[in-house]
Amino acid sequence: MRGDTVADTGEVPLGDREFRGFRDLIARKSGIYIHAGDKETLKTHLETRMERCGTRTLADYFSLLISSADNELDELLNLVAIQETYFFRDQAQLMALQRYVIPELLKAHSGNESPLRIWSAGCSTGEEPYTIAMLLTEGVANTDFPPPYILATDVSQRALDAARRGVYGERSLRSTPEHFRGRFFAQEGENYILDESIKGMVEFRPLNLMNTPYPGTDGSGWDIIFCRNVTIYFTPESTRKVIRRFYESLGEGGYLFTGFSETLRYLSGDFLTVQLGGVFVYQKNSATKGWAVKPRPVRRRRTGPEASLGPLGQQGAEEKGGPPSGASQDLQSRASELLESGLPEQAGRLLAPLREKPSPPTEAVLLQAEILLNQGRAVEAKAVCKEVIRRAPLTVAAHYLLAIIHRTIEEEDLAVEMFRRVVYLRPDHALARFHLGELYARRNERHAAKREYENALRLLQERNDSLDPRFAGGFSPELLIDTCRSRLEDLDGGV
Repeated sequence: MRGDTVADTGEVPLGDREFRGFRDLIARKSGIYIHAGDKETLKTHLETRMERCGTRTLADYFSLLISSADNELDELLNLVAIQETYFFRDQAQLMALQRYVIPELLKAHSGNESPLRIWSAGCSTGEEPYTIAMLLTEGVANTDFPPPYILATDVSQRALDAARRGVYGERSLRSTPEHFRGRFFAQEGENYILDESIKGMVEFRPLNLMNTPYPGTDGSGWDIIFCRNVTIYFTPESTRKVIRRFYESLGEGGYLFTGFSETLRYLSGDFLTVQLGGVFVYQKNSATKGWAVKPRPVRRRRTGPEASLGPLGQQGAEEKGGPPSGASQDLQSRASELLESGLPEQAGRLLAPLREKPSPPTEAVLLQAEILLNQGRAVEAKAVCKEVIRRAPLTVAAHYLLAIIHRTIEEEDLAVEMFRRVVYLRPDHALARFHLGELYARRNERHAAKREYENALRLLQERNDSLDPRFAGGFSPELLIDTCRSRLEDLDGGV
């Protein structure tokens, strides 16, 4: 680590070598992996903490971070780890929790007088566990069950302190149904104060998911673990370890809820994937009462000029370079199989020679973007998709994958814009229509959501071969049809 000092402007000269040193230390200690595209954000955090600590060189600050006599690493993680969240985030999952999971678990607990045990891992400033508490308040009302126990953990002490205060702004309540807002919040000026009855249901503790043992591995076990939009910041290796520890912490029949983009498809074979009201969750128990979704087999080689793009390909008239050669197709197929097998790093290395050609096939470039996305390198994946769009503006697959990336990292306005562009280029794109329905529903734009779900449903019924399994999130055409129907039934209701 060099001894570069803070410049007169207050800026830290963070070179690539220094960036890698801090990145690797943070990843080793917390599991959070900071990608190259976020270098400037890390630089800002380092400048903030170096000014607070009075250190003038990167080397001195790095030494302070690794010193066992100081808690400075925790202070840096307070800046790095805090992510925006809000109440009633992903209402489709919460409907599944309320309508299926809670009643099922209450039935399983009937007669043993043990409370439901729920863990919110990576709880940030508390919106998620408090949302769960509100739903449980209604779910166990007028029953003889003991009060549920909710544990909420996070690596950031600053986030936990904010959670315990229970004071939120309007933005945190933007998706909160009116009857929950009126019942559980008191408005004071621009702030909303959470009711003490809900605050008292949640215990907050600091916990680094890289550390063991996990709560629940002592034999008590959790009924439900929520870990949403947390592991997308981890390396694949760290995520596999975390998912395995979650499995060990769950009781038999327990459920794991992950975020929209956090499929376990490449990471774990321990859980059964179950579909509840059109939502995928993961269960430890094999007795799923007909909800189980069979795991997809490894995708085998396809042939033809759109082999890697599948039905969503429809390469535009401006595509250059023509179809890939047989050798290129074979290389792409082998890389795809490695990706399907949960080995994105190996897939990327195998694909690298083809990707580095002066004019690589568009399919290979998009596969590289898919690999980057599965590694959590969303910023780099975006850049690759934009490269394809610059070279071939009518390539539907590039626009679609870019929309998926925007949605994965919760750039929802950009996701809507890009999905709209997909359906402009190809009006019969069922998956883009479905995602637009999901995004409109999140915004409570019910008319627009209903329109897009109906469009997706009609298209799937007319031609159910229009689904590319790479980007379907585990949905089969039949399951996606059922999900569209379920969403349409729910539009007039709410959580």
